[in-house]
Amino acid sequence: MRRLWLKISLGFFVLILALVVTLWFLLATILQNAYTETTREHLIENAEMVSQIIIATEAIEDGDRVQEWVSNFEHPIEMRFTIINDEGEVLADSENDPDAMDNHKNRPEFEKALNTNDDFGESIRYSETQDLNMMYVATPVVSEGETIGAIRTSLSLQVIDDAMRALWISLAIVLGIMLVVTTGAGILIARGITKPMDSIMAVTKRLSEKDYSSRVNTKASGEIGDLASSVNDLAASLQRQMKEIEENERQLTSIMSNMVSGVMLVNEKGEVELVNSAMERFFSQHAENIVGQPYDKVGEGFGLGELIRQVFEENKKVHDEVHSYYPDERIMDAHLAPYYGQGWRQKGVIIVLHDITEIRRLEKMRSDFVANVSHELKTPVTSVRGFSETLLSGEVKDEDTTRQFLTIIHDESQRLDRLIRDLLNLSKIERQEIPLNIETVDLTELIYETAVTLQGSAEQKQTELILPAEDNAIMLEGDRDRIRQVVLNLIGNGINYTSEGGTVKVDLRENMHEAQLIVSDNGIGIPEESLPRIFERFYRVDKARSRHSGGTGLGLAIVKHLIESHSGRIEIESLEGEGTTITVILPKTQNQRK
Repeated sequence: MRRLWLKISLGFFVLILALVVTLWFLLATILQNAYTETTREHLIENAEMVSQIIIATEAIEDGDRVQEWVSNFEHPIEMRFTIINDEGEVLADSENDPDAMDNHKNRPEFEKALNTNDDFGESIRYSETQDLNMMYVATPVVSEGETIGAIRTSLSLQVIDDAMRALWISLAIVLGIMLVVTTGAGILIARGITKPMDSIMAVTKRLSEKDYSSRVNTKASGEIGDLASSVNDLAASLQRQMKEIEENERQLTSIMSNMVSGVMLVNEKGEVELVNSAMERFFSQHAENIVGQPYDKVGEGFGLGELIRQVFEENKKVHDEVHSYYPDERIMDAHLAPYYGQGWRQKGVIIVLHDITEIRRLEKMRSDFVANVSHELKTPVTSVRGFSETLLSGEVKDEDTTRQFLTIIHDESQRLDRLIRDLLNLSKIERQEIPLNIETVDLTELIYETAVTLQGSAEQKQTELILPAEDNAIMLEGDRDRIRQVVLNLIGNGINYTSEGGTVKVDLRENMHEAQLIVSDNGIGIPEESLPRIFERFYRVDKARSRHSGGTGLGLAIVKHLIESHSGRIEIESLEGEGTTITVILPKTQNQRK
């Protein structure tokens, strides 16, 4: 805007200068013409006055008398008088000797005065006699209707030139002052216009730099004031809209970042334009390594390339299930759809991936659970039904055989009862319908009490049961019956899955905040592939041995839930053929459950 006010000021200065110069020359010309006209009239008046005097006195016939009389006009009037007869001879002159002067018949002013019908003759020329530029005016002298000569008056133009020079100087001073004043006023006006424009331009520049808090602070009125108000309204509107956009972006970023589903955007060039945190996890790569890459390179691990290509080609939604096997096996529910720009022109593809690996695992677990429950219920029911039908048929006459059949029916019914009770208990524990009766428990004492119950099973299998030192009391808060159920299940499993002559060892450890129950054996162990599923319902490593031992397949699932209800955790280590170690970690206090 500095150039603008300078241009306005310069343009104003040039315009004013042109007007001043034009006015200067116009006034000078008018004044010069007026001064010249005044001088001419003055010369004519004086010439006519002298002419009338000469006619009245008939002095033109007496040359000496006329010369003497004209000589008196030299100093008072400062105007030169020359009396010329009709032949052009100079009869008298107020400043020079007439005898020394040339014949004036060919003088222009004399010829015009005597030979034309004009009232006077005029001429401006250089006078060799006076060595000056002179204005000459000649009027005819008419006596009795006959022109007998002429009276010529003249005045040096030096007087006019001096007057005009003084006039030019005066005009120059006045017009110069006017030029300075008007130029200063023009600069002030230009600055008055451009200063608020500077503010407006500065604000618009800051707006282009995304500083939407900028405002025009000006007291200008009129159109510039309206423009400033419009810019401020625009800035306020932009600031409001940008806040809304930023808020929407924050919301969208927050939503995208916290979405469990993976989202990826592929532009019309086939390059990845956007991924969220979940998609980064799925691809096991950071966003900077994904964005800008071709889609077929990024999605090759999931086989997404063909699906994205299909959306580009067919311009329609695609739904499919994709698999990835690196770094872990994942099953993804993939939804792909085109997204559009203005005019419904396809601009790319949006991909949403839902991780359904856990859902599929749970579906399989449910399917296995239903199959296991059906099988576990069917086996004792079949036995009960078969043996009872045999007894009811009356075909069995032997008392020992009858007792054997009844014993089988009794054992299977007990097994069926245990299975149903375990299922009900597990369901209640999972739903937290069984409240914990929190009290102070001596874990060492509880282990010895529980070991008494299992001592018979251990002796029957010739299994050595090693317990912690009885005098090492470890106290914690918990539900005594539920902790007893955990200890009973873990030691019982150790005995059941350890061959004859084996060893089951129970150990206790503690620190300031936690107590650890460690049950280890040198039994058959657990295959590595079975460890992740060991706490599933009805999951058995050795199904034949489990049924033979009377187990329901729900023990470890119940143990896990009971430990978690005490805010504890369970860990398992095992090598097939070498043995298993299970560690239960329980907090010493249960403040949150009291």
